[in-house]
Amino acid sequence: MNRISLAAKYLTRRKSRACLILIVFLVINIMAFIIISIRESANDALAKLDQKPLDYFYLESQYETDPKTVIAEGSSISFLSVPYVITDEVIEKIKSIHGIKAYASHYAFLSGMLSDKNGNKLELAAYNIPVSKDDAASIRGVSDSDLYLGSTIKLTAGRHITPDSKCEAMVNVQFAKQNDLNIGDKLTITTQGHTSGIEFTLSGIYENTDNVDETEFSPSELRENFIYVDYGTAHALDDRNQGIISVKFFVDQPDQLASIYAQAQKLDLDWNKYYLFDEADASVIDADAVKAVSNQFSVLTAVIILAGFLFITFVLMLQTKMRANEIGILLSLGFTKSRILLQHIIEVMIPAGISIAAAYFIGDHLISSERFKITVTHIQMVTTLQIIAINLCLLMASIWISSARLLHTTPKAIFEKNN
Repeated sequence: MNRISLAAKYLTRRKSRACLILIVFLVINIMAFIIISIRESANDALAKLDQKPLDYFYLESQYETDPKTVIAEGSSISFLSVPYVITDEVIEKIKSIHGIKAYASHYAFLSGMLSDKNGNKLELAAYNIPVSKDDAASIRGVSDSDLYLGSTIKLTAGRHITPDSKCEAMVNVQFAKQNDLNIGDKLTITTQGHTSGIEFTLSGIYENTDNVDETEFSPSELRENFIYVDYGTAHALDDRNQGIISVKFFVDQPDQLASIYAQAQKLDLDWNKYYLFDEADASVIDADAVKAVSNQFSVLTAVIILAGFLFITFVLMLQTKMRANEIGILLSLGFTKSRILLQHIIEVMIPAGISIAAAYFIGDHLISSERFKITVTHIQMVTTLQIIAINLCLLMASIWISSARLLHTTPKAIFEKNN
């Protein structure tokens, strides 16, 4: 009979002990999964902040109520808010500040339907909320997708949209796979103001580089359904001539960002219509907070491991003491100490392995819930590997400490002490 079968038979006979070990490992592993996942997420955030100093800031539109656009719901009527358009004059004022080297603009958001060259409607990506007949892709015009979106997307095929692009578009890699799209495909976008549609060429396929939980978003809100087009195409599709609502300005040197940002704040602009957004300030504040979180959870991880080690060792010492006569008999029959020790390790590995699997699903559910969503969305593979390594180390160290003294005692001494 092999060692695993022997271990299974022992655990079946000693159900109470097996359940106790399982519960101990389960509690430790659930806590370890959650704590290490949050710590790893914090470290990933720090690594991203340290990669490159920010060298840009945004000019964004404020929103106003548009009395021309209303939504009628029963007896009530509400107005939609629309963004103020950022004019060329406003852009030129900021661009004229010494130290600004480039800028990229973002056109107002549009909703549209996509179809292939044969007129077949393309499918939208969806998670928990199914696609309805009113859902549409989000059409977003950009003057330069590499400049404006470079920090949040990565091109996987094709090329970026540039100021020279004409009737070109970029789609998300998931959207492309779902609709079997390839670079160079001819597609058509239709909007309410342009029902005949505009034909364009698929010039780029991208993927998002930042992790955002969108499982509760409607299809129209999902980034997988964002279609980026050149500025001319966006303008042609827009029947309301909304124009630019966001501009991203780049500076020559990152250390000049604070000074240039301050100069932009002092410009004679209508700040009831526009506002500046500086991700650099937010990053500095976030970095301090993230470092504190990472340090706290690193200490907490060490405490959990130490407490788990002590508790498991105590439980196994009690179990070994109860099995003293059994160990004495095995030693008398010629069983080696290493063989007995290995059998004990296998006996504990079975409930430990079950606890890891259960703790993974429980921990993943907990950190994906509303309480942990801001910090981390899912358990990473590296975290699972760390948990397995921690369990193996705890298990082997605890068994060796709890059994070492007894295994180095002669069978005669064991029987004399226990009889």
